[in-house]
Amino acid sequence: MEKILSEMPLQDPRIIGFTIISGSSEGAPYLDPSGDDEDDESDVEVVEGDDCIYITAVTDARADGAPYVTFQEDSVTLCTGGDEETVIDLECEIDVPHSFYNVQHGVIDAVCPKKSAPGEIARS
Repeated sequence: MEKILSEMPLQDPRIIGFTIISGSSEGAPYLDPSGDDEDDESDVEVVEGDDCIYITAVTDARADGAPYVTFQEDSVTLCTGGDEETVIDLECEIDVPHSFYNVQHGVIDAVCPKKSAPGEIARS
């Protein structure tokens, strides 16, 4: 990480969440990164930038069903696997048609562009 950061351009670098997954030896016990207590909410990180809101969460590889995200103008519904959903209320409206998510390596990432105010030019 130090090498990557030292090679980044100096113009306002930003890192919005990341995951490092190391391999485990065979026979090693399964490690649930979200914790052992099923009563705890899943770990969800919400970061608000100037133009977008970024949501990152760990998925449950042992749950039935695929993880998914649904977008509403003022909230996001996050399912990290199984039947349980988490509703995240947002402090601003988002551009639902341009919002998207990706699931990779046990992490679900959602990107929600903020809705432009009437008369405001959208940034890209």
